[in-house]
Parts: sequence; C-alpha cells; structure tokens
Amino acid sequence: MTEETKQKLINAAERCECPAFIDGDPISFPHRYSGQRDIEVSAFISAWMAYGSRKVFLGVLERLHGMMDAAGGPYPYVLSGAWQNLEHDPDRCLYRFYKWADFRMLCERLCGIYSGKESLEYLFNPGEPLEKGVYRLCSVFAGVNGIPVPGSTSANKRLYMFLRWMVRKGSPVDFGIWTRISPAQLLIPVDTHVYSTAKSLGLTSRRSADLRTSIVITGEMAQIWPDDPARGDFALYGSQVM
Repeated sequence: MTEETKQKLINAAERCECPAFIDGDPISFPHRYSGQRDIEVSAFISAWMAYGSRKVFLGVLERLHGMMDAAGGPYPYVLSGAWQNLEHDPDRCLYRFYKWADFRMLCERLCGIYSGKESLEYLFNPGEPLEKGVYRLCSVFAGVNGIPVPGSTSANKRLYMFLRWMVRKGSPVDFGIWTRISPAQLLIPVDTHVYSTAKSLGLTSRRSADLRTSIVITGEMAQIWPDDPARGDFALYGSQVM
C-alpha cells in the first residue's frame, strides 16, 4: 500500500465515522434503543435485511420495527413469541427473496437462544479464532434464508457487519457491547461495492468478493489500524463517495 493510498483511507475513515453516518444506514434501527438485548436483536434483524436497494430494505425494516415496538421492543417481541401471531401468508413476499416465513423462522431461532442465554455473544469464545464463532452462529440459524451455510466461503458481509456493530469500541457509530471478541479479530464486511473500491485502490487483485478477499483486504487495513482493521469499512465507504 502506498503512502498516498494510506492517507486517503485515513482521511476517508475520519470523515465517515461520525454520528451523521448513522442516519440512512441500517445501524440507525438499533440506535433507537438503550437496552443491550433490544440493540442486539434489532441489529441482527437489521443486518439480516441489509442487501439490495437501501431505500426499499430500510422501509421494510421500518415496518418490522414498528411491529416489534408495539410489543415493547425487539427483545420482548422475540421472547414473547408475538411473531407467531403474524397474520401474513407465510409464503407472501417480505422483501426480494425473503418471505414472511423466513422472518418467523429467524424470530423462532432468536427466541430459542434468548430463552436460555443472555446474548448471541455466547457463541464466541475469548481467544478462539473468529471463524469458529461465526461457524456456530451460522449453525444455530441453519436453514434460515439469508444466513450463510456453516463454513461457507462467501464473504458473509451481513454477519461481519453485525459483528462490527457489536464489537468495535469507542465509535460514534458502532456499539462495542460485546467483549468476547477483540476488534483486532474482525474482518471487513465485503460486498461488490467494497470489493470494487478496494480493487481500484490496489488492496486486492482477487477476482471475486469472497471470504478470502475479505481476509486480504482486512490484512491491508491492519497496516493502518492493526488493533482495529474493521475501521477500514468506513474508509472504503468514504472512498466510494469521494
């Protein structure tokens, strides 16, 4: 990485990682809450939904959060089983390839977890490679549309975005409410836009936006932020909009 590229990324991260970033981003939904479990449930559902047209999926998330708030918030909604009373045809489209049945299944799995555990964080063990926790996370949601197959070589963009939200400390955007994972372990959430930006900056020469590409790009960002390489997510976003 050249010094010019490094400085460009530093400047972009400083410009983008600010409270103004929250508005219009899916992370705006968990920012509505103060309770850790409400934040976590909202964040997981919001990250699960975050693909395709931002304008459209934010509208769907607004609707889902309205339903959850009517039950007292995301955590009470999930734990109370209120999702079992959805009047919609389970095969009716919720958003793109998601059906209402997918949302119900996601809520059912969350309910099962929170009936016995305080947080999804229990799936991650301190000092253990991050991919083992991600494997367990995918396993407990196996079969839910939109959750990667355990051990998938896809970039798992939405799951790594969720982990960024939960783990990074001292950010005006991310929450940093989990302690079992070090920010140094996080990977850059890679989608086609992040991939094309990283490629244009010479951060990767790989031909697809897969998990290995995420690892390569994260390694480049660790040259700048060794203890917090996922800050590079803001840098790449800022570089896109420059």
